[in-house]
This record gives sequence, structure tokens and C-alpha cells, in this order.
Amino acid sequence: MSEQFKIPKEVSMGASVMHITGQYELFVENYKNIIAYTNEQIKLQAKTCKIYISGKNLEIEYFNESGMKIHGRLKEIEFV
Repeated sequence: MSEQFKIPKEVSMGASVMHITGQYELFVENYKNIIAYTNEQIKLQAKTCKIYISGKNLEIEYFNESGMKIHGRLKEIEFV
């Protein structure tokens, strides 16, 4: 049905979507909540998994019900 109405597959599945700009900027869409937040690691709960973002000087610049922007030196993104 999502193909018929041209709804992106990730939206209809509830999957998180990430856009990375270089090593210093990450946009995350479609997450449930923030589990933990330090300047070296941010843990997010998604619909089907947890997302761990590791780095240095990590900072959540903004967040709302639709997405968030993370800034800092990104080192690793892990899906648990």
C-alpha cells in the first residue's frame, strides 16, 4: 500500500532514518526516546532497535517528536 501512495518505505515500516554530514553532524528521524546522553555517547530507542552514537564533544542541538540534530566528532554508530 505504501508504494501505491508513494509513502517512503522507512516511514511506513517505522524505521529510523539518518543523514550524516561529514564527521560532525547527524540528523536522526523517527526515534522513540533518548535513553542516555553524555558528551561521548548518545543512546536512542528506535522502534525495532537501540541506536548507540559514540564520539567526542557530542551535543544534541535540538530534538522534537520528528527528529534530532547531533553535533560533535562522530566515531561510531551501532545498532543493538
